[in-house]
Parts: sequence; C-alpha cells; structure tokens
Amino acid sequence: MKYLYLLFFVFILAVGFVLSLLNSAPIKLDYYYGAVDLPLSFCIVVAFFIGVLFGFSTGVLRNIKLHNRCSKLDKEVRKAKKEVSNLRTLPIKKTI
Repeated sequence: MKYLYLLFFVFILAVGFVLSLLNSAPIKLDYYYGAVDLPLSFCIVVAFFIGVLFGFSTGVLRNIKLHNRCSKLDKEVRKAKKEVSNLRTLPIKKTI
C-alpha cells in the first residue's frame, strides 16, 4: 500500500511539473498598493496550499468540537451509570 501511495504522489508531482512547464507565462497580480508579475504556476501552487491550509484548519476545528462533545457525553454516561448503580443498591419496598 505504501508503494501505491508513493506511485500516486510521484504521478501527481510529475503532472504538476509538466503543467508548471507549460504554464510558465507571467501574470500580473494587482493588489491595493501596486502590482507584481508572477509565474502562473507559482500562483496556482500558492492557491493550492492556501486551500490545503484552509481545509486542514476546518478539519481541526471540527475535530475539536467533536472531542468536546464526546467529553460531555462521556461525563453524562458516567453520571447515568453512577445513578443506576445507586438505584440498584436501594432496597426494594413491597407495597400491598
């Protein structure tokens, strides 16, 4: 399985390299204070990594929320188990 991942990574890397060679034309990036000429491939790579960082941060925030929810539910389960064990130790009263 490791070799499959490595092969996939090398394939993606090769495709990216070929695309960067074919799209090496400079583009003008205008921003508030001025402009700069950058290669198109560089802009694509930067946009990709910004997307990866955004996706990673979104996933981390979701995992934190799920962890907090899991902790809260664990506390509720412990409380319910303690209550059940306390109820089991109570003597049974017959009312006839």
